[in-house]
Parts: sequence; C-alpha cells; structure tokens
Amino acid sequence: MPTSSLLGFAGVALVVVLAPGPDTFLTLRYALNRPRNGVVAALGMMVSIMGWAALAGLGVAALLQTYPAIHQAIAIIGGIYLLYLGLGSLIKARFLAGASAATARTATRSVAATGTEFTVLQSLRAGMLSSALNPKLGLLFLALMPPFIPVGSNMLGSALLLGAVFALMGGTYMMVLTAIAARAMAWFKSPTVGIWLERISSGALAIMGAVVLIGAFI
Repeated sequence: MPTSSLLGFAGVALVVVLAPGPDTFLTLRYALNRPRNGVVAALGMMVSIMGWAALAGLGVAALLQTYPAIHQAIAIIGGIYLLYLGLGSLIKARFLAGASAATARTATRSVAATGTEFTVLQSLRAGMLSSALNPKLGLLFLALMPPFIPVGSNMLGSALLLGAVFALMGGTYMMVLTAIAARAMAWFKSPTVGIWLERISSGALAIMGAVVLIGAFI
C-alpha cells in the first residue's frame, strides 16, 4: 500500500480518535472504576474496530448502500445501548449518593467511586459493543475507508492494515485516558467526588445515546 494512502487515512483516523465520542466516555467510566477495566474496555473496542475493517474489506459498504435500513438499525441499537449505560449508571450514582456516610466510608474506593464493581468480562463486552454499535465508526470504515484502498490491491488485506492503524492510534489514546483517570482517582479519593465524576461520564453517555437515536431518524 502506498505511503500516501496510509498517511491520508491516518490523518482522518486522528481526527475521529481525538473527537470526544461514546468510546471516550465509556473508557473513562470504566477506568474510574478500576484502571484495569479501562484497559480491557479499550481492548474490546480495538477488537470491534478490526471487525469493522474486515467488513469494509469484504465489501459490506455496498450492501449498506443497497439496504440503508441496516445502518439505521445499527444506529438505533447503538443509541439505545448508550442510553442504557448512561441512565443505568446515573440511577446507581443517585442511590449511592443517598447512602449513609457510614456506609460510604466502609465501601472500597473503587465501588464508592462508581457505585458498582465491573468484572474484566463486563468491561471487555462493553467496549466491544460500544464500538460495534457506533455508527460513527461504521461510517468511517464502510464509507471513508474504501477510497484509501488502492485499485487492484487485496481489499481485505488492505482494509485490515488500515484498521490496524486506526486501532493502534485509538488504543494509544484510550490508554492515555485510562492513565489520566487512574491518576485522577489517586487525587480524588472522596466518595462525593467519585459520584460526581460518575454522573458526568454517565450523563455524557446518555446524551450521546439520545443524539445517536435522533440522528438515526433524521
């Protein structure tokens, strides 16, 4: 693949990676629970990104152009999933805020910070579903990636290569966010601060879910 194609796609990918989106806030939410969970969630996102790249290489973009309802369905499911994550966490944070001070003091720091304790499997699954149902990523790989694949090249191989470039950039960015979240938790040990951090990240997820749903019907 020509270097110009790689650099051109990397430039587009950088803009997408740095733009705040559902994956950003999901990583922060899980990283605030425990840094390990943020890392695992980010890895789950990278798995789904490679899945999107494989679909692009297999020519699914043409299928979505023929049947746009499929893309709309993905957007609707993704919006509902983000609303579920955001509103569910907001409810948990509210219950935690109403707990007695004695109960809050006896809780572990990670549980006090987010109101629940995520397992590695839950973190991985959330990361995979977040990226798999993210219409922004679908648009990137199925509509914007094909022009960067040289004519006559191996479609699947080229798509996976470009997908790996995006996954590496996105994964690096998510790891930086996880490190920042881990340091933040070392600074903000107060359960009250943790609850507000949870409310902000969960509220952002819920808002983005609503935006995705509205966009699916416009």
